Amino acid sequence: KFTEKMDFCVLAVLLFVVNSVAQSNIVTCPVKHTGQTPTKCPFAPYKCCQQQYSPNGYGCTLPSATGHGTVCCKPGAHLPASTTRKNVIVLGDSVSIGYTPDVAKDLADIALVQHTPWDVADGGAETTLYGLSCLRQFLRTTSGAPIKWDLIHFNFGLHDLNNSTAAEAVYKAQLLNITHELLETGAKLQYALTTPFMPDYTKGDHVVPQLNVIATKIMKSLNIPIVDLWSRVVAKCGPVPYKTCAICRKDPCSYHYTPEGYRWIATPISEEMRKNLGH
Repeated sequence: KFTEKMDFCVLAVLLFVVNSVAQSNIVTCPVKHTGQTPTKCPFAPYKCCQQQYSPNGYGCTLPSATGHGTVCCKPGAHLPASTTRKNVIVLGDSVSIGYTPDVAKDLADIALVQHTPWDVADGGAETTLYGLSCLRQFLRTTSGAPIKWDLIHFNFGLHDLNNSTAAEAVYKAQLLNITHELLETGAKLQYALTTPFMPDYTKGDHVVPQLNVIATKIMKSLNIPIVDLWSRVVAKCGPVPYKTCAICRKDPCSYHYTPEGYRWIATPISEEMRKNLGH
């Protein structure tokens, strides 16, 4: 009994030391304004970096997926995990930032839905290269806490507007790597096809549909549900190329939407989420 008690004490001390070392590796960044939630960087030796599009002004450096240098990653979802509802993140660009509040309202009875990264003014997860480099950060909260996500809705495309053979091969490889890393979290996944980008399409550049074909093949091969946001927008605005549409934020249409437009786009996303969460 004495030996068992000693073994337990030794284990408790070791756990305390491990936890203390882990906590000591977390760096707390400054904030732009008093009262804001600070970004915390849990991946030593990487530190805080100024990130103009983060609401608190800071992100964390992480190694680039290219294998060379580092990137300044925006912080992850702003709020801590819910203990009473499902935890869901929307990982994507500025369009996804636009529709996330509507999705969050739709699912408020069963889930806490947040956008990652925490970014309210820019391109969100940006390119597949940036997303792959920063994924560890995006899957944690702003405070650096890991969360067991129940569902991850994700999209990449509007920041990868290059349809050269080489660029499409890179997009395919990086999106596949991102998807495999998300699968490893154990969360349920759903993918959103990219919405139309009229500045290119009106010039005869069909890069977004081509990227959507690549993404569709990847998701189908891995049995990941797809929400077809391209078709959702076309159903409201008409066949591409369209110049004007009631849900476009600009005239002629570009790639952002009015509040009514984001509401329109959010509906099939929310429906798919309810299905994937068993509701």
